[in-house]
Formats: sequence, C-alpha cells, structure tokens
Amino acid sequence: MFDLTEDRIKTGIQNFRQSRGERNYHIFTDGGVQNYKSAAILMPLLVYEGRWHLLFTHRSEKLMEHRGQVSFPGGAKEKGDPSMIFTALRETQEEIGIAPEDVTVYGDLGIMPIVTGYLVNMVVGQIPWPYPLKPNPDEVESAFICPLLWLADPDHRTIKYRSFAGREFPIIYFDQFENYQLWGATAQMTINLMEALGVI
Repeated sequence: MFDLTEDRIKTGIQNFRQSRGERNYHIFTDGGVQNYKSAAILMPLLVYEGRWHLLFTHRSEKLMEHRGQVSFPGGAKEKGDPSMIFTALRETQEEIGIAPEDVTVYGDLGIMPIVTGYLVNMVVGQIPWPYPLKPNPDEVESAFICPLLWLADPDHRTIKYRSFAGREFPIIYFDQFENYQLWGATAQMTINLMEALGVI
C-alpha cells in the first residue's frame, strides 16, 4: 500500500501546483480558452481493504456531453457557488449522494481545459468507505472504485491517436477495469493526481 498521509497528500498537491502553475493544458486545448465555462470535479480518494483507491462515475447515456464515459463526479459552476471547491462538492452530492461534510478536502491540482469548452478545477479529497452512494439516474449510471496500485502500473495504460479538428492527438487509455474504460481528459487528470501523490 502507498504510504499516503494527509501531510504527504497536501504537500504533493502544493508541489504539483508550483511545478505546473495554475493551468494544466490538455492536449486538445492548446489555443485560447477565453470563452470556456468554469467547472470543477472531485477526485475522491478512499481506503478499502487497506489499499488506496479512487472513485469514478460512469456517466448516463441521457446526458448531452460526455455521455457513457468514465469521469470524476463534478460539473459546471453555478451563479451562486462561492468557490470551485463548493462546486465540486455540490455536484458530487447531486450526482452520487456524498454529503459535503463527509469529504476531507486536501486542495486542488489547478485547472485543465477540456475539449467540450470547460475549465475544470481538479479538487482532491478523501471520503470514508464504505459509503451509501446514491447515484442520480439522470446523470450517473453507476460508480466504481479502482485501486491506485492498478492505476499506477504502466502496463495498464497505453497511448492511442484520435482525430480532432483535422489533427491527430495522442490520448491516454487505461485497460478496461471491471468493464469500465478510463481514457481522455479523465485519464490525464488521474495521471496528474498520481504524479502529485508521488505514486508514479
């Protein structure tokens, strides 16, 4: 098991922010982002059977954007949201029923622009486990947890090329885990977190 203490997690996040700056450019978005909308996700760490895991959601096919994809809980900032951390926690509660007071927030990894026009603030927190999740069927088909040890293994991920706007881009794909496919921006966010935690 990775020896992740609260201090190590917080220090790793701070060091990552200092090395990367405020914005983490995703390969799809190397141009201007002035018209992008603000959004936030929660990257929920948890300990299960003595091992660190990450929680992901499988998005509903009913959604207009990112339908059917693996993602972290989160969404767009609303007018009344006082902070991006608030946005991440609010969206997490709406999507899978985790109460904000049950999340220990450690910080954030900065902002990543994504191809659908959002500037995504990547909030890192820890949740108790097990937890009585309540997936909102309008937004989430299911939720699952994946061991950090599995995610950190380079044999479980590869690079594939996809066409976008007339160009070929290298995209991170993880192997399927329990029939779930993690790829794209969420895969890159996962890599960023593991780099911050020092597990890769």
